[in-house]
Amino acid sequence: MAVINHAKREINAKIVYYGPASTGKGSLFRYIHQRIKPNLCGPLKSMPAAGDTLLFFDYLPFEHAILDGYQVRLHLYTLSGQVTNPGTWKMVLKGVDGLALVAEAGKEQDAATQQALRSLRAVLAGHGRDLRQLPCILIANKAEQLEQQAAAGWGDDLGQFPAVRSSTITGEGVVQALASLSQAVVQQLRLTHTVPKDLSEEISSPAAEESEAAVVPEPVSVQPASLQLPAVQVGQPSIVQLPLTVQVDGQCRRFTLRVTLDLEEVGHGTPGV
Repeated sequence: MAVINHAKREINAKIVYYGPASTGKGSLFRYIHQRIKPNLCGPLKSMPAAGDTLLFFDYLPFEHAILDGYQVRLHLYTLSGQVTNPGTWKMVLKGVDGLALVAEAGKEQDAATQQALRSLRAVLAGHGRDLRQLPCILIANKAEQLEQQAAAGWGDDLGQFPAVRSSTITGEGVVQALASLSQAVVQQLRLTHTVPKDLSEEISSPAAEESEAAVVPEPVSVQPASLQLPAVQVGQPSIVQLPLTVQVDGQCRRFTLRVTLDLEEVGHGTPGV
């Protein structure tokens, strides 16, 4: 589920590229990452996850704030290669906001693809989610291997979702598929997430983030003290001691302030200004 970061004024949503092995999910990730503006995209990272390989990066689909003064940041995840631990997909799919179902073009009805779809539905059900209620796009990848006229054959049960042919060789449909899915996710966020106006007004500038990290000391309060000056003779220095009570961090501490007074007459009988 999307997470709102009020300090950064961002709404973070999660997109997962899901599909069986050998469908080219890793190649799709690398192709997409290379074509997003560097100032809008984080680095493409790879890390081991329960014996499998997790790829992920984040990007801003829009350069400006679009939801109540908040930007939307999309975090993309996939598992590359043969997934050996079914629990890894369960971990990756937790909190998903949008899905790209990837199959090799022409093999959407193959046993491996259909088994992956059954596993996907079971994992989502375990998270209390339903595939039919999520923004989703169907990607027939490696389309360069088929005739141009060949259509994706996902089956009637997935007919409600848009299907796109894609190829990292020719560039066909790769970025367009992500753009379509990103728009669907943002539209879903518009319907389900509303930033409280009173909270939006409190965070009026990026400086608010800096102020949260700064430690602001409590002001030192100085209690007034009664003072009786001793007799001071002109031309002779005198030391005056002032007792002070200072409150710091809720604790009172006592000090003595010593001041040296040296009076010098500047003009006898001259009226003051």
